[in-house]
Amino acid sequence: MTSIDYMKVLDIAALAMESESHIKVEALDLKKFKANIKSPEGKDIELLATVSDFSMELSVDRDLFEPKQLRKWLAEFEYHLEQHFFKNVVIENTENSREFKIKINF
Repeated sequence: MTSIDYMKVLDIAALAMESESHIKVEALDLKKFKANIKSPEGKDIELLATVSDFSMELSVDRDLFEPKQLRKWLAEFEYHLEQHFFKNVVIENTENSREFKIKINF
């Protein structure tokens, strides 16, 4: 089992989106989870979270965010992660034609 509290990270993701705190999480296996967050506009945002020992990767559909919205959300997300975990957090953002991938290194 991993040492990262993935539920806390998903709660912080919802907080940074200014969303409801209610998140539906479904375990796909021991290290992979699917989370549904409702955006302030009422859209369902699905995050696929893959957890390892000292990092976590979030994947989100590219159609859900404009690049400018994503940059704003990432800045808020990183700030709240550092405030909750009391340490520097490194976020790496990559993208392809289908999705944005956000890797969080603890």
